[in-house]
Amino acid sequence: MFTACAGLFSCGIVMALVGAILPELQSSLHFSLEKAGLLQSIVYVGEVPTLLLVGPLIDHLGKKPVLVAGWALVAFALLGVVRASSYAPLATMLFLLGLGGSCLDGGSSTLIPEVSAENAFSAMNVGNLLFSLGAVFFPLLTVLTRKLGLTPILVSLAALMAILSASALLQRFPAANEAAGFDWREAQRVVLHPTVILVSVVLFFYVAVEVSTAGWARTYFDRSFGVTARTSGLVLTLFWASQALGRLVASRLVRMLPGPALVLLSAMGAVLGALLVVLAPNAWTAAAGIAICGLTYAPIFPTSVTAASVKFPTLFGTVFGIFAAAGFLGAVLLPAAIGYLASATTLREGLGLLVATAGLMLFAQAIYVRYERRLELPMVD
Repeated sequence: MFTACAGLFSCGIVMALVGAILPELQSSLHFSLEKAGLLQSIVYVGEVPTLLLVGPLIDHLGKKPVLVAGWALVAFALLGVVRASSYAPLATMLFLLGLGGSCLDGGSSTLIPEVSAENAFSAMNVGNLLFSLGAVFFPLLTVLTRKLGLTPILVSLAALMAILSASALLQRFPAANEAAGFDWREAQRVVLHPTVILVSVVLFFYVAVEVSTAGWARTYFDRSFGVTARTSGLVLTLFWASQALGRLVASRLVRMLPGPALVLLSAMGAVLGALLVVLAPNAWTAAAGIAICGLTYAPIFPTSVTAASVKFPTLFGTVFGIFAAAGFLGAVLLPAAIGYLASATTLREGLGLLVATAGLMLFAQAIYVRYERRLELPMVD
């Protein structure tokens, strides 16, 4: 369980990194809002095909090689970000960072239900709490050590990732599903299952919303409200801290509420939070919206994914790869779309796409809940 939680903690650092340092990168390398949006999307470009491959690889060969490779890639990419002197090499390193993050995400998220089968829903929310804590850790670290600069922070994190990679290499992991006879035909059938399709659509919108909120938060507060770099960094920390708290609460709520119903309520709150951020007349109101977003986003991914682990236990790696790839496809498209619209209008208007996407997520989850309820109805002759 420690290794799975360490992987999700590391993945949280990867997710938070670009948004946490984006204003500094813009200042030093002098690129536009449109390029800033593309930079956020680049992290996830490689994750879509990688996760589609990593899922079957996990089921076929196991989690160990995926996690070892993930930490090694993240360590290499962090050192590359330190040395990047222009936009192109920086983008390349962030692409590699995303590849490493996808390996850590897939390996850790599929390991948790396997080692905590009795309480899978609660364990997945607790595991993803570590993801949120990793995402809190990085922006808070940059705020507290701002005088040191980014280089010592990134080098230290690269060393930590290398240590975790070596540690995973020496550990023993549960046997791969290959040992039980991996069935590629069954895997192909699962891909077209209605549950997999509907949850993939929900997660496409969800990850797009989460990544865009985190990626644009500091820049939005800097440009729209004129706050200091320290304040905008604390706002981003507030987002991830609220998400961590939300996942802690969700680990209890899932014992009282059906998973799909909890996700539906969370999606409603996500729309409210996004609206408050975009329409806020001042920084305090926008910060309250950011906190609501963090709290309500919290249960959506882990609860949705765990429902699939229960339905498809022997092919969970493959199913998780589909879910995560769908989500990261949204993460590729929405930040770039916001940056493009913000360049043509204002960042506030660009973030209107955030509200629209949250609304689509709510609609998709409502369809999924209706589908699940129909399955529960008794058949009438």
